Amino acid sequence: MTDPASERYEETAAFRADLAAVGDALREGRSSARFDPRAMREAVRACAVHARLSKCPPERLMRALKALVRDVALEDDSDAYRVLYTDRVIAWAIESYYELSDR
Repeated sequence: MTDPASERYEETAAFRADLAAVGDALREGRSSARFDPRAMREAVRACAVHARLSKCPPERLMRALKALVRDVALEDDSDAYRVLYTDRVIAWAIESYYELSDR
């Protein structure tokens, strides 16, 4: 059974702020031809690490990130954008949540 505190983490201002930072980075990436993806990756990393430290189950984090990418992609109805960035964001989140890139 999951910790009740982890269920509430998704509703916290901190989690919403992390998602907003990821969303801002996604929008910046779409609007700039010279965008550096490191800013987006760092926003995703921070969101995943904070979720892990707050004992948020990874599947809830992934669900929230997928919904965020889908919502950002709806702004221009681009399936290619949605698929590309969903794959990137989820891969970065998994690496960061489980600290795979640090091993």
